[in-house]
Amino acid sequence: MLRRVGLAVTLAAAAAIAPGVARASDAIIRYGRVPIGYAVEVEPHLVFGSSPPGPGYGSGAGIGIRASFVVAPEGFIRGVNDSAAIGVGLDLGHYYGSLAFNGYRDQCLHFEPGPNGTSVCTEVTSNGGTYNYLFIPAVLQWNFWFTDRLSAFGEPGINLFFLGNHGFGTDFAFYVGGRIRVADRITITARLGYPTIGVGVSFMM
Repeated sequence: MLRRVGLAVTLAAAAAIAPGVARASDAIIRYGRVPIGYAVEVEPHLVFGSSPPGPGYGSGAGIGIRASFVVAPEGFIRGVNDSAAIGVGLDLGHYYGSLAFNGYRDQCLHFEPGPNGTSVCTEVTSNGGTYNYLFIPAVLQWNFWFTDRLSAFGEPGINLFFLGNHGFGTDFAFYVGGRIRVADRITITARLGYPTIGVGVSFMM
């Protein structure tokens, strides 16, 4: 009994939600069934990033949206309440170059070989060293539900990005995150990874 109470207190503190949300009796991983029956998860969010792929650098912030389509509601492991989805997103980030004493200064985004082994800058940032990235991640989302209100996921995949005159490029993407259910089909969702981190609200439909 003390062990169950200790587990409940730990989950409640970690989730920072009202008492009783993460009671030991809510733990349902042994049932092997996802507690929310949904086909699509739509998640508007805020994004933050640093050291972006391609020629850009610096740190930035923006907005985005992710849609995850459930393809394996019973997951991959028998007896565990996991599920899998295909997630695609669209994130727009406004980035800044290096910080100088007098504010953000323009930085070189592209060099070409010059004479005698030198490099010549052929493109610089504008507007005080700012520029925009468009990210289009595509991932496999593997979900694990620990209670009927608390879940975690991992998301390996690829990321298509667009940066002004440089056009499109591709890079890997990887995220880990979690959800806290605050209503019947609404969760607060946080995501850490590359090339961005984010926090938003998910709507299960």
